[in-house]
This record gives sequence, C-alpha cells and structure tokens, in this order.
Amino acid sequence: MKRILFFCLIAGSLIAGNAKVGLTVNKDQFYIGDRIRIDLKITAAEKQMFVLPKAEEWITGIQILNSSVDQKIKKDLKLINMKIEAVAFDTGFVRIPSMPVIATDTTGFGQPDTLYSTEKFIYISSILDSSAVPLPLNPPVPLALMTWWELLIALILLSGSATLLVLGIRHRRNKKEQIEEYWESPKEKAEHLLQELVQKHYPEKKQWKKFYLELTFIVRDYLENIYYMHLKELTTSELIPVLKENIPAEYIDRVVEFFQFADLVKFAKGVASEEQCAEHFTLAENMMQIDPANEDGEEERNS
Repeated sequence: MKRILFFCLIAGSLIAGNAKVGLTVNKDQFYIGDRIRIDLKITAAEKQMFVLPKAEEWITGIQILNSSVDQKIKKDLKLINMKIEAVAFDTGFVRIPSMPVIATDTTGFGQPDTLYSTEKFIYISSILDSSAVPLPLNPPVPLALMTWWELLIALILLSGSATLLVLGIRHRRNKKEQIEEYWESPKEKAEHLLQELVQKHYPEKKQWKKFYLELTFIVRDYLENIYYMHLKELTTSELIPVLKENIPAEYIDRVVEFFQFADLVKFAKGVASEEQCAEHFTLAENMMQIDPANEDGEEERNS
C-alpha cells in the first residue's frame, strides 16, 4: 500500500510539473478599429519561472496598444495570463505566430526549456457603421423643372456610380477568394521562414540566442507538419527519442548535436560563431528535403 501511494505521489508531481501554454483570441473576425484581445495563458507548477515573449517583436500586421501580465497561485498551481490589446487599421488576414516561452524553476533541479503557443489567424473586415445616422436630405427638385441636359448628366453620373460599385464588389470578392485559397505546403512554409531568418542577419549581429530560437522552431514546426505529431511542446530530451524513430539515420547524429548545442545557447548563455550558425542553417535546409512518403516506400521495398 505504501509503494502504491509513493508511486501516486511521484506521478502527481510529474503531471503537475508539466507546463501548459495556450493562446486565445476573443473572436476570429474583426472590423477596422476594433479592439483585439489576445490572451497567452500558462498553467504550471508553483515553483516554475517563465520568460515571456515581447508581443511587439512577434506579432506584426496589427498595432499593439497594451500588454500586461497577471499571475496568481491556485491549488499549488501557478496561473499566468498575459493580456495583449491591439487594433488593426487595414483589412485582410493577420497571422498571430507561435511565440516562445522559456520555462525554468527556482529549485535548481529542473532543466530550462522552450514552450511555444499555438498559431492563430484572424480576419479584418471593413464595413460602414450600421448605427450611423444619415444626414437630412433636401426635397428633390421636381423633374418637370429639369432640362434635358440636366437629365442626361444625372443619368451618366448614376450609371457611372453603379458601374464603379459593381466593379468594386467584384474586385473585393475576388481578392478575398484569392486570400482564402492561398496555402503553403510544409516545405514551402519552412523555406519561407528560413528566408525571413536570413534577412534578420542575427549571426552578423552576434545575436546567437534569437537565431537558435527561431531556427529550432522552424525545424520543429516542419517535422511536426510532415509527421503529424506534436513536437513543439516536447523538451529536447523528450524530442530526441521521437526523432530517432522517424527521421532518416543519416541525420540523427547531426540533429541531436544541433538541438543540444541550441539549448546551450538559448538557456546557458553559450556563445556560437557565424560558421556554426551557417552549418546548422545548412542542416535545416537539408532536412527540408525529408519526404515521409519516400521513406515509407523504401521500407516496403526493403521488407
């Protein structure tokens, strides 16, 4: 009986120690000028500490107005709520990317790790305010008082306005359909993110931590999308056994070394070099060539 209680206590402590990160938006569709409320919620053990992301550095396309953090303890759990208020001044889709949360604890025994929030998309619309009161109009001039050329000008203006209105509605509808139909494959998305990373010139600025934060996220996101597994929530020690079961053997040693070195830079203030950054960037580019369909075909042929 004592052994059962002991194992239950251990299991409970492990479950309680797993931090959970969630991101919610108060709604999916907004109008220009609406207040957008974004909540980044973290549930973790009481002794865990977190380094929260700066919303202005990650969220683009909308104007960040305010960012505040509420924290409370409830039943030995730490509840952290990062409230972000923003506003949009343009129409179209806005992407709220996954943001990194660095977790550690005050005991000195836990290993620091990076958690990521979920990715969200919202759409900004633009319509006339239905509550607006129209200005009073003067009584119309009787048609009998209008000459033939005044009637002709009125008809030309009315027909021109109707044509412009129809063309505007069609253009807006086509634009919205094109936005909704656009989709990137996992490889295209990863290559697009790698191009953006190159343009930030982190290695040249010796900003090693930012470089490896974004590069490890891109690799995790790509592998998660092609293998249909949740990898971004795993720690490095949990991630490596999963990768060994899935990715080709030729990448195993280099991928393990890459994630372990990245943890040193991100959490232990390790110093990298431009050559190491270039080597790991090339490894990430090569991993974008992994095709799970081809691997399955090779396994069937070998069997």
